[in-house]
Amino acid sequence: MSGVQPPAVTAATEWGLGALPRTALFFVGYVALAWISFVYPMRGLNITPWNPQAALAVALLFLHPGAWPVVWAAVACGEAFIGTERMPFAALVVSTGALTAGYAAIAAGMRRWLRADLAVIGRRPAIMFLALAGVGALIASILRAGALWAMGVVSFERVPAALHAASNGDGVGLIVTLPLLFALAGARPRALTRAMLRSYEAWGIAAFIAVAIVAVFQQAPQEQFKLFYLLFFPVVWASTRFGAVGAVWAAALVQALLIVSVHSGQYLPLTVFEFQILVAALTSVGMLLGAIVDERQAAEEALRASLQLAAAGDMAAALAHELNQPLTAMATYARASQVLARRMGTQDRDARGMLEVADKLAAEAARAGEVVNRLRRFFRERSTELQVTQLGGLLADAVESQAQRARELRVQLALGDQEALPPLWIDRVQIAVVLRNLLANAIEAASDPRRPPDAPRQVELRAQRRGDEVLVSLLDSGETLTPEQARDIFETPASSKPGGMGIGLAISRAIVEAHGGRLWAEAGTQGKFHFTLPIGTGAVHDN
Repeated sequence: MSGVQPPAVTAATEWGLGALPRTALFFVGYVALAWISFVYPMRGLNITPWNPQAALAVALLFLHPGAWPVVWAAVACGEAFIGTERMPFAALVVSTGALTAGYAAIAAGMRRWLRADLAVIGRRPAIMFLALAGVGALIASILRAGALWAMGVVSFERVPAALHAASNGDGVGLIVTLPLLFALAGARPRALTRAMLRSYEAWGIAAFIAVAIVAVFQQAPQEQFKLFYLLFFPVVWASTRFGAVGAVWAAALVQALLIVSVHSGQYLPLTVFEFQILVAALTSVGMLLGAIVDERQAAEEALRASLQLAAAGDMAAALAHELNQPLTAMATYARASQVLARRMGTQDRDARGMLEVADKLAAEAARAGEVVNRLRRFFRERSTELQVTQLGGLLADAVESQAQRARELRVQLALGDQEALPPLWIDRVQIAVVLRNLLANAIEAASDPRRPPDAPRQVELRAQRRGDEVLVSLLDSGETLTPEQARDIFETPASSKPGGMGIGLAISRAIVEAHGGRLWAEAGTQGKFHFTLPIGTGAVHDN
């Protein structure tokens, strides 16, 4: 689907850098990481036990599959100018091309099986990520070692050693560094990171890691490896407290301090290799533990949302019972007024006015009763009474119903140009409730008295076809919506309205999802809400 998409899908690409700045930033970052991590190279080859630059290459190819020439050039520059070993130009081109192909295969696998799970949160995506990183590193190493052997740079007897060293180095780099890059790219993990950094506990974990690293490298080189277990505690602590994002940042800090200590002190080459394997294991354990914590938190949020909707259902049932008699009485009085007005004669000006008011009163009473009863059935049975509906007319009715309130608050309410919309199978009453609720919230946001007096007050409702669904968008000139607010606005039980319960958006999303669509808010400089409705009867069912 093209066009506007939920934040979960677009989070990875929201940096918005142009092609040239992105290329320059990647080149600098790749070469810098290759230089920093150049320790304990394999004899005769520039293969090290840790290659964080591999993660940077895979991340770029994940976001931009067509950037493989840029990655190939960066890999070739790293191989040509960093290290002590030099190989013939033809061998350099072929081996780096093979390595780039391996990185592209890893990125393709992650796009295929991870999709929008950039934060690597949840057990399934975490396990899938670890599997793709390990298998992908092995494939890239096979391609690289095979190219070096084919070009005569490495003898056949040395291919297993080169394969072992390269796969471990790339695997460690991917497992430790790639989740960090995804955390920096995604809106949700960045928001979680900011929240984590505002906690004193997070800084306490960082201090513990620093003290543990000092304790490890204060020992004699042959004793350093024995104390590495001290670093498991802060990573597990961060995982259980802050989830997968905490595990990723804790492991990245361990890796950074480890490489600084290796560069600045004495070390045994074999110990460095063992350290990197343990860091990969440490990251994997922390990530899986953090994924379990995240899943539990998501389940708790879903339970709260369900309880909130259940309470709304009970309230709807109670309101329907209490309002049934008053609404029936209103309809009866309206019909009586209609009869009286007609008896007075249509030539009487007052009679015509009275008849017009009575007609509107009867229509509104009937509509209110239908809405209350339909919502009661929805919450009790999750039922939808689908009928073929022209969405354009429903949008126009919703705008008209809010026009008077918008004028009173001096808000410019508009129905944007609409493409030719196909008829939809929807519950007209329920979708009307969604539209009225979203419009009421948008008008209130645009007319907020806390905003500057000269600030624009505009609300626009749009609809357009997007593939096999219709996208309805509501834009208002209200306050900026942060990524955190866009994520939590449907789960937050509290309302900023005096006497409000804050359940309108939750109910609206439940209705849209019952129709087979989705409702989300978009972060930005103004209020943006979107929801989709599928086209055709095959996508929705009467529950």
